[in-house]
Amino acid sequence: MSGMPVIESEESSGYRRILVAGVFGGTRPGGVNALVYSERTDAVAALKAPQPEPQRIVLKRTVECELLLDPLQLKSLHMWLGEKIREYEALFGRIPSPEEVASRANQQPES
Repeated sequence: MSGMPVIESEESSGYRRILVAGVFGGTRPGGVNALVYSERTDAVAALKAPQPEPQRIVLKRTVECELLLDPLQLKSLHMWLGEKIREYEALFGRIPSPEEVASRANQQPES
């Protein structure tokens, strides 16, 4: 026997899948906190009018969880994400930066 314990894993009773719309947080003593949030469009108020009113559509953000990462886990997550980005781009092409996407969205279509 190698002296290593048997490792068992299971899903938490609170396990769920979250479509991440963003992460917000910062540095704190002992690591980083990251609030993970999702977004959904709420058009109920917009659709209550006789003619739909798009300006009344609300974007609702829900804080789904908070991750507290110590420096070692933070570095490990950084390395893991870097590797996943390299793998993704090798298969599907370069991922544009958020600034590039915003710049493209602000460009007027040619007529």
